Amino acid sequence: AAAAAAAAAAGGAGAAPGSQLSRLASALLSLEAAAPADSNCLPFLRFAERHRRLLNAYIRRNTGLLESSLAPLLRVPKLIDFDNKRAYFRSKVRSPDERAYAGTLRLAVKRSSVFEDSFNKLRSKTPQEMRGKLSVAFVGEEGIDAGGVSREWYQVMAREIFNPNLALFVSVPDGGTTFQPNPNSVVQSDTGVSHLEFFKFVGRLVGKALYDGQIMDAYFTRSFYKHMLGQPLTYEDIEAVDPEYYKNLKWMLENDITDVLDLTFTAESDFFGKTEVQ
Repeated sequence: AAAAAAAAAAGGAGAAPGSQLSRLASALLSLEAAAPADSNCLPFLRFAERHRRLLNAYIRRNTGLLESSLAPLLRVPKLIDFDNKRAYFRSKVRSPDERAYAGTLRLAVKRSSVFEDSFNKLRSKTPQEMRGKLSVAFVGEEGIDAGGVSREWYQVMAREIFNPNLALFVSVPDGGTTFQPNPNSVVQSDTGVSHLEFFKFVGRLVGKALYDGQIMDAYFTRSFYKHMLGQPLTYEDIEAVDPEYYKNLKWMLENDITDVLDLTFTAESDFFGKTEVQ
């Protein structure tokens, strides 16, 4: 009954846009209240999926709707188009409270040691200081940062954090375009700084890029994102890291391997080209 009422409320192609939006919002709210929270086939979801394009068109015109009449959609983010998610995120980041943080974050670095210089100068900055407007200067180069130098700095840093010589991240699968933490990153601790401090710096760097609305050419594995979000991992996540290993593991789980495989409980690890068996 609730779904039928919602469909009727959303009907009427000749209705004025404002009136149609109000009817859609009312229908969404009524469906949300009527539907059980643990159901995977909620009338609310069916209704929102049916009118997804229209709802996103309204959100595109006014992102603030996600905090008022269309707030229930935040519970099902898959129904919100990416550009609307990005606009909503930007509106939250640039809220009046956030804009209250004034000041400039000045950074002078050498191109030859851009990662080390950036790390040493930003590692001690407070969260409030990190919110400042970034102004970057490359030592020995003339020019005033009107935005272009900062963008270049983000691009250079995106390459540096994946530099194999830093041993912080490895590409997976081997030679792929997605990255995850290097299990041998502890070697960085030999420099006198814990490798965990470098990872913390990378996290702050990515956070600063998001805050500033800058694009970083950085792609992490799904399992790494799930770790950051505190979501549980499943064996399916191995597929993006090692497709062949996932394929073999899946076959073993789905078939009877009695007297088929003669395996021992050993593990091989690669430490910079040296294979160790445990």
